Amino acid sequence: MNTHTQTTMKQASVGSNHICSHCKRELPVSDFYFNSKKQCYDNYCKECRKLSSRKQRENKLCLPIVNYTCHYPVITRTDDGQLRMLLILQALQKVRESMARKLKKQHEREFKEFE
Repeated sequence: MNTHTQTTMKQASVGSNHICSHCKRELPVSDFYFNSKKQCYDNYCKECRKLSSRKQRENKLCLPIVNYTCHYPVITRTDDGQLRMLLILQALQKVRESMARKLKKQHEREFKEFE
């Protein structure tokens, strides 16, 4: 924690209270998390933030698994052996071409430095 953050926290914590947006209670600022990026205290008290975060995590865990369809063929999900081999060879060719382009650029750069 940098000195500016510590100073800001000390200034705000000296005898000041903050109202929680969730439970509407007025609590001392020590019951709120301090956001060092925004340089202010959270709108929810620590207790309400904990409950809110827990609820969000539980909701994410309960999401149904959706069958995601790709717009391009995924090699590992292709059942047809011949098509899978064709896709593998195409991917290998792309990688080789990319490596050749990179090597060519590197040689050109070295040649320019040599001159």
